[in-house]
Order: sequence, then structure tokens, then C-alpha cells
Amino acid sequence: MILSKITALIQPPDKNGRVDVYADGEYLMSISEDAALESGLRVGMEIDEKSLKDIEHSVQLTKAKSKAYDYLSYGDMSEKKLFDKLTRYGFSREIALECVEDMRQNGYIDNTRYAADLAYSLANVRLYGPRRIIQELRLRGIDSQTAQYAVESLDTDFKQSIKALVSGRLKRDMTDPKEVKKLIAALMRNGYDYETVKSSLREIADEEEIYE
Repeated sequence: MILSKITALIQPPDKNGRVDVYADGEYLMSISEDAALESGLRVGMEIDEKSLKDIEHSVQLTKAKSKAYDYLSYGDMSEKKLFDKLTRYGFSREIALECVEDMRQNGYIDNTRYAADLAYSLANVRLYGPRRIIQELRLRGIDSQTAQYAVESLDTDFKQSIKALVSGRLKRDMTDPKEVKKLIAALMRNGYDYETVKSSLREIADEEEIYE
């Protein structure tokens, strides 16, 4: 390990919250003010570059964890969403990944749990069908296998969901074939497959010829 003697500590006006470290008369690296305080940096101090990098890493990871706890205090989220929030905030990919892994290992985030909870809400509150639920989960960073498992684990009666939609916000004139076609299209956009939609509407209207 080669030690260098710090010869200057400069806070450039264009690097808010950063400190440029000079050792043996030459620029060594830039670190955060927090890392400078953590390490007790001062002119004349002997330190190696690796030690400074380790301190900077530790400080940034601690700050990332604090921000992650703040985000999670508002509600559960997927690993990808937390990672995206941390990187958008300004943390490096390395720090964000390490922070997300720490949150996962300690049970603060769990993609399987998150997917199950969100799938339940989408199915029973939004009345989405299986396909739409999987699509929404994938958009939030849930892998296809976990998303599929979350949907398959639901005990939702999707035919009853269709009937609730038809009697509510998707209500149409069931005697008008054009309106029925619009209804079928709307239900399929909500994530229901054609056969389930058709059989459900038959049960509601008992007029099979409308859907042929």
C-alpha cells in the first residue's frame, strides 16, 4: 500500500458538495463532503487512494439506503422501480444495485410479494383481466414467470369481474350488435381473452347470436 500525503483540499464552485483531493502536489480524486468528513481528511494527512474510494463507497451506500427507506415508506415497490428511482436521484448504478440487493436480502422489497399484492389489487379493484394484469406487472419490472405465478395464484372469479364491468362503467345496449362489439373490444383491452368475454356475455344476455 502506497501512502500519499494530502497537500490540498479544494471545494470547486462547479462541484457542489464535492471536494477535490490533491496528494503530493497532484490531483488525486474527487470525493463527497460527507466522505471527507467521515475520513477526517486534512492537509498533511497520509492516506492511500483505495481507502478514500472505500470511504466514498460506504458513504454513498449509506445515503442510498436512507433514500430507499424514504421511498419505501410510501409503499412497496419492485426491485426495478427502486433501482430506477435511486439512479434518477443521482446514485451510480453500482451503488443503486448494491442498495437494492441489501433491501432485498433484508426483506424490505420482495418481487414475489409485490407482484402478488399488486395482482390482487388490479384484479379486484381495477377489475383487470389476466392479460392486462401481467402486462402491468411487467411494466413495473416484474419478470414474466413471477407475473404469471401471481396471476395464477389469484382466486378471483374473472367472469364476475366482467359482469361487474358490464353493469358498471362499460355498460352498453346489449340489444345493439355494434355496441356489443365495442363492449367486447373494451373488455379485451382490459385483459380478458375473447372466449371468456364471449361466454360471460352470453350468460348476461342469454342471446348467443349477438356474439357470433
